[in-house]
Amino acid sequence: MDVYKDCIFVQCSIISCFLNWKWHPKKEKRIKRRKLMEEYQRGGFVLAYQALYRAWRPQNFKDIVGQQHVTRTLQNALRQGRAAHAYLFCGPRGTGKTTTAKVLAKALNCLNPDHGEPCNRCANCTAVNQGHALDVVEIDAASNRGIDEIRDLREKVKFTPSTGSRKVYIIDEVHMLTDQAFNALLKTLEEPPAHVVFVLATTEAHKVPLTILSRCQRFDFRRIRPEETVARLKEVAAGAGIQATEEALQLIARAAEGGLRDALSILDQAAAFADETVTADDIHSILGTVQQDILEAMTRCLTAGKTGEALTLVAEIADRGKDLRLFTREMTAYLRELLVKGLEEGHSGLPVNNETLYSLLQILMQAEQEMKWSSQPTLVLELALVKACRPEIAGSWEGLARRVAALEQRLAQGAPATPPAAARQAAEPVPTAPVKPQAAPAKTPPAKTPPALPPAANREAAAGGVSPEQVRQVWPAVLTAVKESKKMPLWSLLSNNRPRMEVQDHTLTLYFTDEFDQKTADKPEYRQYLAWLLGKHLGGRWEVHCVHQAPKTEAGAGPEEDPLYTEAVRIFGKDIVVLE
Repeated sequence: MDVYKDCIFVQCSIISCFLNWKWHPKKEKRIKRRKLMEEYQRGGFVLAYQALYRAWRPQNFKDIVGQQHVTRTLQNALRQGRAAHAYLFCGPRGTGKTTTAKVLAKALNCLNPDHGEPCNRCANCTAVNQGHALDVVEIDAASNRGIDEIRDLREKVKFTPSTGSRKVYIIDEVHMLTDQAFNALLKTLEEPPAHVVFVLATTEAHKVPLTILSRCQRFDFRRIRPEETVARLKEVAAGAGIQATEEALQLIARAAEGGLRDALSILDQAAAFADETVTADDIHSILGTVQQDILEAMTRCLTAGKTGEALTLVAEIADRGKDLRLFTREMTAYLRELLVKGLEEGHSGLPVNNETLYSLLQILMQAEQEMKWSSQPTLVLELALVKACRPEIAGSWEGLARRVAALEQRLAQGAPATPPAAARQAAEPVPTAPVKPQAAPAKTPPAKTPPALPPAANREAAAGGVSPEQVRQVWPAVLTAVKESKKMPLWSLLSNNRPRMEVQDHTLTLYFTDEFDQKTADKPEYRQYLAWLLGKHLGGRWEVHCVHQAPKTEAGAGPEEDPLYTEAVRIFGKDIVVLE
């Protein structure tokens, strides 16, 4: 008993020491920290900064930007009590898929819904907003992609909701699930318990099996337009106390490429980078892009053929640490805007025609694709700029079109065309050394006159017509032009079938033995193209007709002139074909 009394005395002594514990520095420091926390809470301050895209996440359907076709359908379904058991939200990143899923979960369990909108004041809505709602389960399919996780999900869906009327499972990046996991989810997704709603979100809907797609209501989220993104950025900047210029917001919206989350992240970074007001220069510094005047200067160099200045400008951009592939992408976007403006308004704002813009856009788009896989992307861009400035070096049809367009533009402006170097040298007098007088040369015989044409050809030329022989002489050149113009069906018909031709007064008639070949060659664009080629080589205005029958043979003609016999001899040879 004495031992127990001693223990009780010791315990009482310890308790009395705690009760009579005097202040010491460590305890005072803890008290000050607690008071500081209470002051922060009373003042409404938070110690951890929350990103703009999280702090300004929409809490209602009406606040979701650019997805009215989705929010309206969901609101009507909730208002009419026709909510589905499974939804599939697919679309690009940052367009509001997860946000819409959370708003839908709140609306399903809200205690005081307002025409399909959650109230955001009841206990269920507050729990979802704060992220600790038991009836809203978010699953990352990229981390939980196996069949074991889906089996665990199938067991948990059997339990009823704790506070709300529905239990909502939000499976993000659902395309990352394995094939076995998809198969295990099929039956549960098709016939879930009455209290369960599945919301599947993905950025790659083509990877989701068709068996899953057929069991869900699919909603495609579109990219948010730049004007809608700018309007939302202005609203967020005003609420967060961020000052930004209109040009800076336009650049952010363009760089976000339709993703509002990306736009808010760029604005958040720019607000930390800028001193007071976010300007366009701040956005260029953050993103590594270039100013508008540099794009305009490069376009002027390319259209004027100033290769040296274009290469120097690219070297300066690379020295500033800019990504040349990103610069190429900006150039293509800038040229596209100029081309669209030139086609719609008739003038792009720069002294360049639409044909040149189209050619430049094609060259730079090809360069951008090649820069992805090249070990020397700078060299790829430089070669593309040389090709754009000097299209005649590449020897392509685009280069020829550029030269013809430039010549037409000079002629339209009234400027004389520059003669070739050989013509200028021939026109200039060449100084020669004085020669000694020599005896008069002997008389040279008169020049021989060209041989006379056959009588039939002479009569046709005098009558203003063209002989069939002249058409046959230029026919190989016509076939070559057809092949180079990529009209391969027509070239195959004319070169392989070799239709019989008749020429009369600038009219060419082609006879085809096969009806299908005749209908193919008789297309208006083919006939007009052949007529244009004949006029180019022989002059005059031509007409081309395609007939499905062989021409009548002259009276008394032998059977050797039969077209079937002629074709058989051409294919098999005269020694094999026997005429009976």
